[in-house]
Amino acid sequence: MNRLSLGILLLVMAWTSTCLAQQKTVEASLKKKTAWTGEAVPMQVKLFSPGPFDGTPAFDLPQLPLTTIIKTPGSPVVQNEEVDGESWFTQLYEFVIYTQREGEIVIPTFQVRFEGKRTFTGDPEPMSGKTKELDFQSKRPPGTRQMGVVVAASGMENSQAWDPDTTDPIKAGDVIERKITRQADDTTAMMFSPIDTAAPAGVQLYSRDPVVQDDNERGAFHAQRIDTIKYQFPRGGAFDLPDIALVWWDTKSNSLQKQTLEGKSITVLPAAQHAAEPPASPLRRAMSVIIPIALIALGVWVLRRPISKAVARWQAERNSPVNRAAKQLHSACRSNDTEAAYVALIDWQHAMGASDPSWRSRLSAALVSELDQQSAALAKLLYAGAARETHWQGNQLAGTFAQIRRELAHPRVKRRAEDALPDLNPT
Repeated sequence: MNRLSLGILLLVMAWTSTCLAQQKTVEASLKKKTAWTGEAVPMQVKLFSPGPFDGTPAFDLPQLPLTTIIKTPGSPVVQNEEVDGESWFTQLYEFVIYTQREGEIVIPTFQVRFEGKRTFTGDPEPMSGKTKELDFQSKRPPGTRQMGVVVAASGMENSQAWDPDTTDPIKAGDVIERKITRQADDTTAMMFSPIDTAAPAGVQLYSRDPVVQDDNERGAFHAQRIDTIKYQFPRGGAFDLPDIALVWWDTKSNSLQKQTLEGKSITVLPAAQHAAEPPASPLRRAMSVIIPIALIALGVWVLRRPISKAVARWQAERNSPVNRAAKQLHSACRSNDTEAAYVALIDWQHAMGASDPSWRSRLSAALVSELDQQSAALAKLLYAGAARETHWQGNQLAGTFAQIRRELAHPRVKRRAEDALPDLNPT
């Protein structure tokens, strides 16, 4: 009798193993087969277990150039489904894909690791499965060839606030703050490009790290980004702060939208001048002071335009979106701030794409691959739900980024593979 019971038990276990082998443990699908470049493409991943799930799954998301896969925050949808007459527990996870590439986008197969029970009361066991290969078509919206990065969203609202918001003259040394808020549906704040800031000659410009926020309410995505710019006026005069042009593709109306946030004309009063005391020295001594000052003033007047242009170029370069994003990335790496590093890295790539679309082609393949791997690793830490066993350290990304900046500043001539010398001792 014991042998009979043992044999039946072994047959049941073998039959259960066969069913598990035949049943897929992971399925994935896309909700769109065609999307605009920059538009959100929803992806669903469903997990199967014969018994209840345990713990949090880990998704080994693929690394794709100019493409980001973000896990939607929140708990999965848990259900019980019938498959070929058998009851299975399922978990449904939502992801969103954003790409700046054009043409066919292939999402290669990737592995998902999780724990589940073989029976309702059994112990949790490691399980895993692979998705099938997925693909969709990314179409570049008309009129966006010169944009660099395409923001595709709906319900876009842009606004700005000035502090102080006044038309009265201000004093030399005062600061005016300009806060620009962008918010939209069906996108992520990571897709908003950094504001292209500029300032007239004689005005110093400072910017804070952007504030980004993503909300998901029952599958509805809402993104917000706030950029803060500060203008300081060291001297008196009249200054025109520039307009800011914003362009995006509206996915509801399928049209290119533009909005201009108007600048301001600022009048700055010079610093108070103290009356000079009457000279106590003889005329000759006074002239020995006045003449050099007059010569210096004449030289400054003659060179005022070249100096003004040089200062304007230096300020524009110093405050360019590329350099501001690079400074923010260095700061985030030093403080080991994962989210700030990811935002700054995305901002820097957006700014480079707008100012120099071919920048990736001027880097070595190994360096491009290393950048994509580290960008994907940051995204995985933030959004993929993978376990964080150790605190992220920014020194590796900082080193890679410094090497990229050096290589872009001093490009090397790439030798063709066929021109390389053969090995001395071929085997």
